[in-house]
Amino acid sequence: MAEITVASGRCWQYSHYVGRRGGAGNGLTQPIGIAAGKNDVIYVLNRTSPRVTKATVDQEFLGEFGRGGEEEGQWVWPTDLALDKDENVYTADEWLNRITVFDSEGNLLKVWGEHGEGEGQLNGPSGMAFDADDNVWVVNSLNSRIQKFTKDGQYITGFGSKGDAEGELDMPWGITLDNNGNIYIADWNNHRVQKFTASGDYLMTFGSGKKTGVSNSGDTPYIHATVREIGENPNDLNHPTGVAVDQDGDVYVVDWMNERVVIFNSIGGTLATLRGEARGLSKWAEMSIVANPDMGKARRRVKNPEIQNYFRMPVACAFDQATNRLMITDSHRGRVQVFEKDESYMDPQFNL
Repeated sequence: MAEITVASGRCWQYSHYVGRRGGAGNGLTQPIGIAAGKNDVIYVLNRTSPRVTKATVDQEFLGEFGRGGEEEGQWVWPTDLALDKDENVYTADEWLNRITVFDSEGNLLKVWGEHGEGEGQLNGPSGMAFDADDNVWVVNSLNSRIQKFTKDGQYITGFGSKGDAEGELDMPWGITLDNNGNIYIADWNNHRVQKFTASGDYLMTFGSGKKTGVSNSGDTPYIHATVREIGENPNDLNHPTGVAVDQDGDVYVVDWMNERVVIFNSIGGTLATLRGEARGLSKWAEMSIVANPDMGKARRRVKNPEIQNYFRMPVACAFDQATNRLMITDSHRGRVQVFEKDESYMDPQFNL
């Protein structure tokens, strides 16, 4: 039975996962970025064996493009991707300090960016997000600065400085914008997410700023019920990497080192915690087992197999408002877990 995570007036139900571990084709290798396109298409950025995998949420493999290297159209350490209104694919590389742009079919369009500390220069670019005017915001992780560019790479403005006070950042990573143009930053080394106006004015913080050491990757079993409520210390984050926001203002934070996604409401209250629920196999994994039955035999020998359902070092998330789907890159498991949000959830009447 699929697990349902419940909060007041809404719930998140696990749907399925996309992918399997694989260095090419219908496989993913350390997926680190994800973006939702039109017609249920998703684009997934793979950090090792660098490439962009294009598929549908229903697990139809549509192709891949890009490769590892230092030439144009290649990456050394890719970090994130984002789509403009024409569904061109913008990708960041923290080693080469540049932005590489492809069309939706994988044809190279342009490369821009240069390393440095000045306005318009890049130093460890990581998260990216487009605003309503089709300008792209880029997180500079290594100098704790957020910068806004035109689609062609012309610098417009920026904000941010290193520190741990309100409005300051320390090695930020993920970024997203809400429908009002406000900016949310996963403040990695401060263990929090901060919200800013489009002008860079501080608005509020999600998370306590305290890190915890919770991990579900070891041998300790986790108790799962059909309905799961808020987990242990959901407000204490540990190096958050990804952030997304939906049309209701609910904020999704990928709590990287705690291997979970914490869901906050618009005023910073914790709603629920997702630990991952990848039951069964994806279509791609089933194809691999059919082709190589020994893989299925090896899978059955795994000790405590339920641990394999949970997130292992998740990195990024995206919320597709058109379909009410939350998609999370389960990086070390080589897959994307998909959840569906029900905004009109009501508790069942057990007295009937």
